[in-house]
Amino acid sequence: MAYQALYRKYRPQLFADVLGQEHITTTLKNQVESGRVSHAYVFSGSRGTGKTTTAKILARAVNCAHPVNGEPCGECEYCLAAADSADIIELDAASNNGVDDVRAIIDKARFTPLKLKKKVYIIDEAHMLSRPAFNALLKTLEEPPEHVLFILATTEPQSIPATILSRCQRFDFHRIGVEDIISCVRSAVTKAGAEIDDEGLLVIARAAEGGMRDALSIADQCIAFCGNKVSARDIYGVLGGMDSSFLFTTADALINGDAALAVRSLDSVIEQGRDMGVFAADMAKHFRALLIAKLCGRSEDILSCTPDTMARYIEQASRCGETRLRSAVDALMDAVSGMRYLSLPRVRLESAFIRIASPDKAAEADANGLMERLEAMETKLAAIEKGGFTIAQPAAQVSVPAAEQTQTAEPRQTIAPQQAETAPAKPQPEAKLQQSNAKALWETVRRAIQIKNPTLAVLGMKCECQIEGDALFVRFPKRTIADAFMKPEMLKVAQDALSAASNGMSIRFGAAEMKNESVAEKAKKAFGSMIEIVE
Repeated sequence: MAYQALYRKYRPQLFADVLGQEHITTTLKNQVESGRVSHAYVFSGSRGTGKTTTAKILARAVNCAHPVNGEPCGECEYCLAAADSADIIELDAASNNGVDDVRAIIDKARFTPLKLKKKVYIIDEAHMLSRPAFNALLKTLEEPPEHVLFILATTEPQSIPATILSRCQRFDFHRIGVEDIISCVRSAVTKAGAEIDDEGLLVIARAAEGGMRDALSIADQCIAFCGNKVSARDIYGVLGGMDSSFLFTTADALINGDAALAVRSLDSVIEQGRDMGVFAADMAKHFRALLIAKLCGRSEDILSCTPDTMARYIEQASRCGETRLRSAVDALMDAVSGMRYLSLPRVRLESAFIRIASPDKAAEADANGLMERLEAMETKLAAIEKGGFTIAQPAAQVSVPAAEQTQTAEPRQTIAPQQAETAPAKPQPEAKLQQSNAKALWETVRRAIQIKNPTLAVLGMKCECQIEGDALFVRFPKRTIADAFMKPEMLKVAQDALSAASNGMSIRFGAAEMKNESVAEKAKKAFGSMIEIVE
């Protein structure tokens, strides 16, 4: 007998054998048992989730002479004849999508079944039918012969006209869970006389992305490649990817800013003959896992991983900021999509690695780059404090009464009469006094912010301060710095500190680049010393 692929040899024969679709199989069994089977169904879902398999089981169940709890008995003459009966017609709509093909179905549907009780039409990839073909099918779906059952299977239900969907009962097949895939593949492989270790089964289940057929096909390929004993390392070789420890090592290099080590890791992937596209996609999935671990903590159900791997994700994510992880995912996804159109895909991926490893070299105008640098500084400060070092806080200013200041102040130096005559004391202009007061107020506010966010306080040292009315205006060189100070938590700290120091004065943040400059200022900035402004 010719060899059969695993997914064909171990195809489920009962509703109970269909994994991960209990919400559908239970409904269909109840309909068969109560005799309330509809005339038309639409089975939708991603590939390998059991649409065609369920359709074939339903075709046998509605024709079974003695169904057991809605399941086909497998022993009656109808069940035995259903395997190769001319009354169960499976049509591929991808290659039979014309109006003439549908008309042929309609003409044959009028005739009664040859052997079975019902004539069942299973139309696979139904979304591939043309618009005229769907229109030709409408009337038959609305008032079909009593002995006919239509089952439309599709991966794109949105492509099927609403007039067709409204005449059918629709069932949406879910992606199959990792645990169900592992259980099924282990059972099929054991029956085939082979063995795959637990880590290898997990790799297969994750690579299948919810499709049982894909998982069994990968297992079949691995057995053909490695023999009856398959390890996770062999499966990575078949899939063209790298193992998880290699991904963690490469991610460590990127997080630590070691671009050279990351590029050498890519070189080793190429030297081993692995697929760069698969490696780039695996790295994107890895950083996505780190981002989810950063946001959600323990999330084995989302990431479909073991507790040990989850602990490694959490530990690695703790050494990197959320903004940097998001930027890494974006950079890797751009690389994955761009590599397929380039003659030098390696250069594209190397560029992405260098960008991720060097956030401090991002363009100054890039808000994400600045936030990555802030997060990196905060992470280093947190590591220093965790190691037993403390960051010195600025000493609080203590107000001293005027009488004590007079007593403790050192005697002032007197100016000789000759000096006094040549250098008479001038009163400080009001503008300079206001500027001095503005800087003093801002310094008080900045020290309050330093307790909450030392990194942001450092960035606040370079600014322009000005008092306008009852408000203190603080302008920074870049808009991104102003945006960081305008976050609600920082704005509240700043406002509270200023209110305490100035009896209710408000604070406003902005960027120097946003100020309206005069024509003379713009010209001076553009030409520098080459131009002289004459007023």
